Amino acid sequence: MQQTEADRNDAMPTRRGLLRGAAACALTAAAAGPDAAQAALRPIPFGSAAEIDAFRSDARYREALKRYCDVIVPMNDLKWQGLRHDRPRFDFSGADEIVAFAQANRKALRGHTLLWGDALPPWAKEMTTRAEAERELVNHIEIVVDRYKGRIATWDVVNEVIRYEPSPDTPLRDTIWQRLLGPEHIEIAFRTAARVDPKARLVLNDFLFEEAAPAGAARRKVALDIFRRLRDKGIPVHGLGIQAHLYGEKDLDLDGLQRFLRDLDALGLDVEITELDVIDWKLPADPVLRDKLAAARVSSFLEAVVAAKRPKAIVTWGLTDRYSWVPDTFPRQDSARARPLPLDTDYRPKPMMAVLERFRRGTA
Repeated sequence: MQQTEADRNDAMPTRRGLLRGAAACALTAAAAGPDAAQAALRPIPFGSAAEIDAFRSDARYREALKRYCDVIVPMNDLKWQGLRHDRPRFDFSGADEIVAFAQANRKALRGHTLLWGDALPPWAKEMTTRAEAERELVNHIEIVVDRYKGRIATWDVVNEVIRYEPSPDTPLRDTIWQRLLGPEHIEIAFRTAARVDPKARLVLNDFLFEEAAPAGAARRKVALDIFRRLRDKGIPVHGLGIQAHLYGEKDLDLDGLQRFLRDLDALGLDVEITELDVIDWKLPADPVLRDKLAAARVSSFLEAVVAAKRPKAIVTWGLTDRYSWVPDTFPRQDSARARPLPLDTDYRPKPMMAVLERFRRGTA
């Protein structure tokens, strides 16, 4: 996920405004009519991305995955950097461990990710020709998808392809794939994945669709353009992964998000929440208050989503505050520890977990 200097300078809303958002979204769901209300009462599978070092070293981490999750995602071990240390050799050791654990415990699996401009091994960044890039991309997807065919049901085929602040002339991120293959790298990835595993659900995964700033609306438009282009060319695509790294201090454009979800529904596309957490670097230090604010933020977001279109799954980017990317990327200016996830560092459920359990049980 990318960050601009403007992110660091946005003012934090009041506590009252943050908590009021949850109530407002509950009213939105009720006003949407009986179909939306009924959808909100159907269980939604919950899951988490699993980090391999914690998985291997921390028995409590593995037990938490078994206890709380219906879905497990290998966090980094299916990325190019994790699989392709050198060009001719694939290292599936980490991914295989997590996949085997999920299967042994009857958990569904999501694959993350077949194509991303980041997390690439050095050799991939040194490709120079279109033919080389296409050959490596197709070969990679063929080998990875075929290995997990029938085991991984859903793939984030393309990850974070939309420019942070897109314009009509530059809607996509400047990556090695975009430079060598142009926009067709998206089509190549989806077409190849569909050919190798015709039964897999194929997803475009990206972030900041809930953003209230103009960039949020622009990113939503680019995503719809990508989906329409794929559909016009007969290339299978089944849904959108909304990462939902929610800034605790920023307003959410829930009306714009709901319109976007209805547009996706009109295209026959599914929605999944794929990387949920709360970036709490500008929330109050008090952990009790901060946990309440984070839970309210997650609740208001999910209620708005479900009122417009029920997601296929809700997945957090990590399960416990003990292991998270947030404190390194968004460091607080005080000594308080980041609290972005549903379990605290001692694996105790926080208010956020109670919110997620409501949706998981279908009682939200």
